[in-house]
Amino acid sequence: MSRAGLLQRLQQGAAENTAALWRDARAKADKLRLEAAREIDAERLASAQQVAATTQRIEQAETAAAEREARDIRMRAAIALAERLHGLALAELPNLRAQNPESLFSALAAELPVVAWQKVKVNPGDETLARQHFPQAHLECDPRISGGMATEAEDGRIRVNNTLEARLEAAWPELLSGLIATILREASGHESPARH
Repeated sequence: MSRAGLLQRLQQGAAENTAALWRDARAKADKLRLEAAREIDAERLASAQQVAATTQRIEQAETAAAEREARDIRMRAAIALAERLHGLALAELPNLRAQNPESLFSALAAELPVVAWQKVKVNPGDETLARQHFPQAHLECDPRISGGMATEAEDGRIRVNNTLEARLEAAWPELLSGLIATILREASGHESPARH
C-alpha cells in the first residue's frame, strides 16, 4: 500500500471515526436534552402540584377565617338585636300597666300564695291598690317596678317576685325566640330580588 493510499485510508478512517464520535455525541446530547426536558417537566409538575396544594390550603384557611368572621358578625348582630328587643320590651312594661292598672294589679296579687305578707314593694302608682290588697304589710314604693309586686313573708324566708319585670325575665327566652323568628320571617319577605 502506497503512502498516499495509507494517508487516504487514515483520513477516511479518521473521518469515519469523527463522524461516529459526532453521531455518538449528538445521540448522547439528545438523550441528555430529553432527560433534562423530562426532569424539567417533572419539576414543573411537582412545582405546579405544590403551588396548587398551597393555594388550596390558603384558600381553605381564608374561607374558614371568613366563615368564622361571618359567624362572629352574625352572633354579635343577634346579641345586639336581643339586647335591643329586651330594652324595648322593658320600655313597654309601663304601657302594659297603664292599660288597666287595677285589673293587672288584682290579677297579679291573686296569683300569690295565701300568706301573711310582711313586706310588699310596688310601683308608686300602685300604692293605693297595694294598701287595699296587703293592709297588714309594710309597703315600699319602687319606681323601678313597672307593675305587679315583690313580696316577702316569714322574715324574708318566703319571697315572691311577681313584678312585670320578673315575669318578662322568666318568659324572655321563649319570647325572644318567637320575636327573632318573626323578624327573620318578615325580613326574608322584604329581600331584594337580586338576593334570591
